[in-house]
Amino acid sequence: MSNDKTTGPILLRNTMAFDRQHADDFKKAVVDAVAFAQKHAPQLMVQTYIDDEKGLCYSFQLYQDSDAILRHWQISDANIAEVMKYCVVRSMEVYGTPNDAVRKGIVGSVGEANVSFTPELAGFFRLG
Repeated sequence: MSNDKTTGPILLRNTMAFDRQHADDFKKAVVDAVAFAQKHAPQLMVQTYIDDEKGLCYSFQLYQDSDAILRHWQISDANIAEVMKYCVVRSMEVYGTPNDAVRKGIVGSVGEANVSFTPELAGFFRLG
């Protein structure tokens, strides 16, 4: 069944393994990407956490809908590429129901074995 329509909120949890020899470069790229997103990108929320000991970084991003994710990819490509120079995606958890373009983009980027999609049941969020 095709899902081309824009849907409700989508929360992404991304787990990245980073090159510990370039940890400072990786962290700078993440900080720069988050600063860019805060000023220019459509995310409602971005939060990153780092485990230096294990060489893992966790990123949570909340989007209004699939269209917001597609806009983010368009305007943030250079920042995403800079972060990806120093890491690999271990897994991506997608909460919500993205449209087909977003699903295909995520699977194409991280691989089908590294992604899970979990549809929303109920919820709300408050900003401010």
